[in-house]
Amino acid sequence: MFFVLIVAIPIAAIAVLVVDVTGDSAAGKADARLATGLETALSLYDDGVAGARREATALLQEPAVISALGSRDSAQIERVTGSLGRQRDITYLAITTPYAITDGDDLTPIESAIPIATATVNTTGDSGEFGLVASVTDSERYLEQLSGLTGLEAAVIGTDGEVAATNGATADDLPAAGSSSDVSLDGEDLRSASSGLPDSEDTRVTLFAPQEAGGFFDSSPRIALIVALFLAVALTGVFFMARTLQSQIAAMLDAARRIGSGDFSHRIPVHGRDEMAGLASEFNKMTDQLEGQIDQLRRQRRELDRSVQRLGEAFASGLDRDALLAIVAETALGACEAEYARVALENGTMIEVPAGAAGPARDAAVAAQKRSSREGSKVDARRDNGFALAAPLRSLGRDEPVGTLAIGRGGAVFGESEREVFLYLIGQASASIENISAHERVTEQAVTDELTGLPNNRAFRETIGREASRADRFGHELSLIILDVDNFKRVNDTHGHLQGDEVLRAIGQLLQSEPRAIDEPARYGGEEFVVALPETGTDGAVELAERIRERLAEHSIPLLDGSGALNVTASFGTATLPGAASTVRELFSVADEALYEAKRSGKNRVVTAPGAVRSRR
Repeated sequence: MFFVLIVAIPIAAIAVLVVDVTGDSAAGKADARLATGLETALSLYDDGVAGARREATALLQEPAVISALGSRDSAQIERVTGSLGRQRDITYLAITTPYAITDGDDLTPIESAIPIATATVNTTGDSGEFGLVASVTDSERYLEQLSGLTGLEAAVIGTDGEVAATNGATADDLPAAGSSSDVSLDGEDLRSASSGLPDSEDTRVTLFAPQEAGGFFDSSPRIALIVALFLAVALTGVFFMARTLQSQIAAMLDAARRIGSGDFSHRIPVHGRDEMAGLASEFNKMTDQLEGQIDQLRRQRRELDRSVQRLGEAFASGLDRDALLAIVAETALGACEAEYARVALENGTMIEVPAGAAGPARDAAVAAQKRSSREGSKVDARRDNGFALAAPLRSLGRDEPVGTLAIGRGGAVFGESEREVFLYLIGQASASIENISAHERVTEQAVTDELTGLPNNRAFRETIGREASRADRFGHELSLIILDVDNFKRVNDTHGHLQGDEVLRAIGQLLQSEPRAIDEPARYGGEEFVVALPETGTDGAVELAERIRERLAEHSIPLLDGSGALNVTASFGTATLPGAASTVRELFSVADEALYEAKRSGKNRVVTAPGAVRSRR
């Protein structure tokens, strides 16, 4: 039974497996080559789609095409787009229009039997939305490029069943998308594989690869003979060795069972100097090593549990700078077997782990941190029986340090492996600080108008929505001022857009200089500005608007060419919630109406809403 289980059955299974594997080896080699070729085909397809999108986009920007699309003349559209499309090497072009076409549903200025790697680009004109479906490669060119890159024969089948092939294949020779099969063409046995193309559900590309011979082990009788000889030799050896090995194997089995149950105290007796004695000796060494490794694994498991906890805290902290720095300090503490860690940033932020620690480890770490901050390099320090490492934290691409990470412990210097881990953590901490800083910059840019430094439209709508909810909750009034620069187009036309930017920047500075901290000015768009006035009624809004109007009218803006100064005025519309409106949307609407009444009434004035227009100048 031992021989059957240990030798006969495994050898028989291997023989069957070898026969099966060698039978499939030719197909396996061909499939691997076909898989690589299909990846090339899809990559070539993606390049074609990108080229088609680029050329279609450029075609839509041609003045002649824009004019033709607006003419609603299908013949002109086909003639112009077809001519310019062929100049751009477009091999297929179809156009959908927002209006009815007299000759059919769609226009096809450039036709192709099997469009390949098509890209759709949409544009909106005066008549509505137009769609262009374009391709810069046809089936013949695609197959020629694909065969040249892969060295394989290829075929493409289109949506209507049309087939283009380099080897005369027909639709019946092509496997379904995502599958492979054997096929015979012109007396040659080939392996084929297909992959769908995104042009449509029925469009697919197929590659053909020759099948190679499997070699010596294709011969099943030879394998059977080798297996039989091996079994005979093995049976003879087992017969003579069975009694000799039985006792040693029994002893090893008993020891293995003890190890499996967690008992590492038993050792196998070693008798003689033969291989079994050597095996018993090595088994005992393995037991000793396993016992030590199990203890080490227990320690590592405890550290892993702490690391998982720190990882969870990192996920929870998100982009909280202090929380992430605390996790970095705790990680350095555990990974380097330190007793104390501290992170000190240039902005005054200080993280200590554990907080409130004292002793030689902390004293050495503080000294190392100060010295590293001063010298801008990695340093070692010692205070009494305390040893420390410290290194600067730097943002990516900057030489100036943004802080320092230091660790300390008592009784032993840090080893080389601990130093490597420490420097790795320095890099990770620096990257974390850089990511947080970048997030803060992006967050600020997302809600700030770059020209004036004021909040932008998006930020202002969030602010006034929040203030409206607060006013409704506490019964306060909320006023809105909308101002528009008078004759701003004349400034741009006369002095240039850069001078116009200076005007807008000056107005932004003027609004920011108003003393009330609760007011919320913003650039609304173009030459329009808005101011939200929490807890302010109509009279307060008009008073502030008048003050801004007068200050702006008196303010001289230097001309960029140095030839003098420029004075501008603005028209103002004010409205109050809930007096003039019941929602934020209505508040904007009535304030905007008041602004345009100020424009119509002669500009450079303040008009309030609602009811009879109240105008002050």
